[in-house]
Amino acid sequence: MPHTQLGLHDFKDGERVIGIIRHHWWVLFREVVGIAFLFVLPFFLLPMVYAMSSQTGTPPPVSPGVVIFFGSLWTLILWHLLFARWTDYYFDLWVITNWRIIDIDQKGFFNRNVATLMTLDHIEDVETMVVGVIGNILEFGNIQVQTAAAHRAFLIEEVPNPRGVERMIRSAQEEKIRVFGAAGGRHM
Repeated sequence: MPHTQLGLHDFKDGERVIGIIRHHWWVLFREVVGIAFLFVLPFFLLPMVYAMSSQTGTPPPVSPGVVIFFGSLWTLILWHLLFARWTDYYFDLWVITNWRIIDIDQKGFFNRNVATLMTLDHIEDVETMVVGVIGNILEFGNIQVQTAAAHRAFLIEEVPNPRGVERMIRSAQEEKIRVFGAAGGRHM
């Protein structure tokens, strides 16, 4: 994907994208399951309410038209929530170039933060953390990057193949140091 499609227009001469990293699909799946549970919840609760009212001989607490209206409103709200979760999942990404790491953080539909986290020669350590049964089975985890800057660490959360991403960062760092030198790359 070209960097202009990512909304990144301030690439330096010779800078190229090495990798584009998104959250693991499990992150979206677990949110979709929660929304799906909320969607089907009224379909179980309403029949129970109507069954209990028919056993007691009292009329249903609300008319069918009101049930249809609020059911439609409920569905619309959940559809909006689902689309918001997908948008956030799809547009949250990290771009690893041969010079730096860029964090693109989507906040809602119309707000996007783009931050250059560091140049690669400021990285002191990269630590990979794969936690839990699901993380080990599906092979996703977090990557913590330690730097020499004032903000000493940042976290790349819930990415697929974190060890491969760590290798990608380390090889890009080695390439930058080899091409520009340890001190020469910092002044760019």
